[in-house]
Amino acid sequence: MTKRKAEKQKTDSSRFKDILDAAARVFRQKGYHHANISDIAREVGLQKGSLYHHIKGKEELLYKIIISALDLYVKSLRSIVIYGMPADEAIRKAIIAHMEPIGIKFDYIYVFINEMRNLPEEYRKEADSELENYERLWIKMLEEGKACGLLKPDVDSKMTMLSIFGMCNWSVRWYKPERKYSTTDLAKIYARNLLEGIKA
Repeated sequence: MTKRKAEKQKTDSSRFKDILDAAARVFRQKGYHHANISDIAREVGLQKGSLYHHIKGKEELLYKIIISALDLYVKSLRSIVIYGMPADEAIRKAIIAHMEPIGIKFDYIYVFINEMRNLPEEYRKEADSELENYERLWIKMLEEGKACGLLKPDVDSKMTMLSIFGMCNWSVRWYKPERKYSTTDLAKIYARNLLEGIKA
């Protein structure tokens, strides 16, 4: 069995998923640096020693949480870009897709947004590569919008993308599922406000 296949088998196991969910909750509540393995073991109902049968350490858990979050983002956006639609509609749907993971795996998304900078160097390369893939999909979509005349020609695609991320990602600081607006409602509001500024 290859190393990659063995890693995937481990990640797909229900016990490892339980541990990852517990780690995401603990990292969100305490912050990555203040959380420890004992906290995670207690959250998942294992002894600290038993936890090490399933994981290498706290760093591996942070890496797996971040990769899982990035995977959610990439999958949600890729179908919009690949199948094509008018640029303004694509951007609206892309903002909804970017907000959707917050409602699916809130703890994972919170940790990704707030703790990626703490990812150790040995794990950083793959995470950075996944994030770059995601950003490329956004820039491609925005550039296509300019090329077909639906967006203003002087729109800076990278700055627009970063503005969208900033607007959407800040929501994890205050968003509560039980409040008036769903993530889709918020995304529609954000999209309307943004498109008023960049449409030709």
